[in-house]
Amino acid sequence: MSEICIVHLVRKKNGLEPFRDFLASYLEHSAGINHALLILYKGFDSEADFSSYEKLLEDVSHSYLTVADIGFDLRPYFIAAEKYDSQYFCYLNSFSIILDKDWLFKLYQHIKEPGVGLVGATGSWGSIASGPPTRRYSIYERLARFVLKKWRGIYFDPFPNYHLRTNSFIIARNNMLKIRCGTMLTKKQMYCLESGKNSITKQIEKMGLKVIVMGKDGKGYSK
Repeated sequence: MSEICIVHLVRKKNGLEPFRDFLASYLEHSAGINHALLILYKGFDSEADFSSYEKLLEDVSHSYLTVADIGFDLRPYFIAAEKYDSQYFCYLNSFSIILDKDWLFKLYQHIKEPGVGLVGATGSWGSIASGPPTRRYSIYERLARFVLKKWRGIYFDPFPNYHLRTNSFIIARNNMLKIRCGTMLTKKQMYCLESGKNSITKQIEKMGLKVIVMGKDGKGYSK
């Protein structure tokens, strides 16, 4: 296995078009560095079930792994890290579109820097703990909002809640395997893992490592 493994998630329920779009962008824009390509087939019943995808990939060096359609995107990512031994994993979700050449090299240049633990294409300051605009609520709505606010306050920090978006990121395998991720079966668990008080971002920072958002210009931006 190469030092860097690109992991792209393909979910059966999404149909063929998102994968066709991703593959076109992958072939158009050189990664700029040697790598392995791993396709994660999620929710497919048999090899015949994803034969049309493999047909598109017949001239592309790759391997694949099938996983059950259980939980959300991050669950298969951890499975891939457990089963393959590349030093770095670059995860791209089902709707990822590559927009620039040398994109993987740019990510790699930052993740290999001493003290950097996580690099991604997008980040956010947003918080689920922030509610909708104020208006007049009935007493029942106010009670429900009070309970929801308390729940949100337990699991999420208020704005500004710095975190890396998990739609595309690169991480060292040894750090990925240190992340405490739980069962990853519910949307709430996914929100917590992406932007909660014990998110991937915050767990990496607790390891004493930096989290960086990389721009198309190749520059790394910290919080």
